[in-house]
Amino acid sequence: MKKRWMAGCLGLLLLLILTGCETVTEEAAKGKDWEYTVVPERDCPEDFKKEIEPKKINKFQMTYDDGEFLYIAVGYGEQETGGFSIKIQGLYEKGESLCIETSLVGPEEDTIVKNKPSYPYIVIKTEKTEKTVEFL
Repeated sequence: MKKRWMAGCLGLLLLLILTGCETVTEEAAKGKDWEYTVVPERDCPEDFKKEIEPKKINKFQMTYDDGEFLYIAVGYGEQETGGFSIKIQGLYEKGESLCIETSLVGPEEDTIVKNKPSYPYIVIKTEKTEKTVEFL
């Protein structure tokens, strides 16, 4: 009886240890959060706005280095109506990469929207880095 109880305890202990290690591994896999600021269109560098303008009709992902800061832009192309926005799911460092995750958020059901095409995109500004930007 004692042997079965000991085996059960050891099995449970092993399960707890492995579960704990898996959780740490998942957190470590994402990487360290990176600070950023969402840039209003009026504050976006003119050269970068000129690059974005012809591309915004289609989905795009771009970076721009003004010598002081790194700008990252993500666009979701033409949408049938207004009312869309983009959510930053995360900007984080992972090894030699700076990873950005975004999602397109549609207008809520009750929202009154303009019935003409829109071209949602977002620009963020962060510290300049030599890391490669990965769009996820």
